Amino acid sequence: MPTRRNLNRRRAISLLSASALATGLAHRLRAAQTDAQQPRLSLGRVHTDFVHSQWVPARVLNANNSQPGVSGAPLSYDAKGTRAVSVLFRYPPGWSMLRPHYVNSDQEFLILDGSLEIDTVKYGVGDYAYLPAGMQHDVMHSPTGALVLNFYEGEHLAFYEPSPAGMFVRNRLIPRIATADIPWSAAGDLLARSLGRGVKEKILRRDSISGECTRLVQVAADRPGATLDRPVVVHEAVEEMFVIDGEVSTPRGTMYRGAYAWRAAGTARGPFASKTGFVALIRTKGGRADTRVIDRRPVVWDSPLDPDVPSAMRDFARPPTNDAGSNEPKY
Repeated sequence: MPTRRNLNRRRAISLLSASALATGLAHRLRAAQTDAQQPRLSLGRVHTDFVHSQWVPARVLNANNSQPGVSGAPLSYDAKGTRAVSVLFRYPPGWSMLRPHYVNSDQEFLILDGSLEIDTVKYGVGDYAYLPAGMQHDVMHSPTGALVLNFYEGEHLAFYEPSPAGMFVRNRLIPRIATADIPWSAAGDLLARSLGRGVKEKILRRDSISGECTRLVQVAADRPGATLDRPVVVHEAVEEMFVIDGEVSTPRGTMYRGAYAWRAAGTARGPFASKTGFVALIRTKGGRADTRVIDRRPVVWDSPLDPDVPSAMRDFARPPTNDAGSNEPKY
């Protein structure tokens, strides 16, 4: 008979294994098997720059998952290490989960569309939260449906019982930030300022111990085709970036709305520019960014698409189309 631990582990990895099956890449992910190919099968963190979430295969979670009926598209997954995952969740209108539970991982999310309710807290477009591991949830509901950019910081199993004493650390909780109500401020560090012209930001979370930071950035439009000389930088921490609106010209091609990048520490990025201006969510993980300039180069507009991803995932980087009749979501 399967043990409780095995059943929980299967729930946690079912989202990621479905991605592999949907693209025909290879074998189903298994909790006990973390071979060298496994990260590639789940858009694992072997890639850095970049994919468009519109093309990442998604599946509807079944009754064995913590949120049955929700569609999930995994953007990246640390299959061989922490089991942290970045995932785009789509909740159908009227979705509910009435089973009290907790998750054994910190969870960070931003509502991109629709609405979501967790117990007594109601989230709308632009709302952000950071929910520490062990936080009890009694009821979850999405009356309108929702599109949610979600990050689990480690192994993310759902347990339908009270959380262990001491797991939930209340002073780490950010129950809700209505980001629309926060004014934009001038970019405060090189990480943000290196993104382009007139950069503004909204700091959503900054860990006082690790220095990790989550922020929204707003970058002004450049004159298309202008001759620009911009910095190439590296960070001493991981950088995750999700484009919420607009487009970003990079040496690896153009990132459009819905583009996602996971850049390993020490990875050179830039120079950046934008024909439209853009808004993005950026997270640093693994410590302070400690950004430094390593070069300055001319911006190359409309660079050929050349994402730094495994060959099996290059098709996920192609530009979104949103053509009439397409099955592709907005982002």
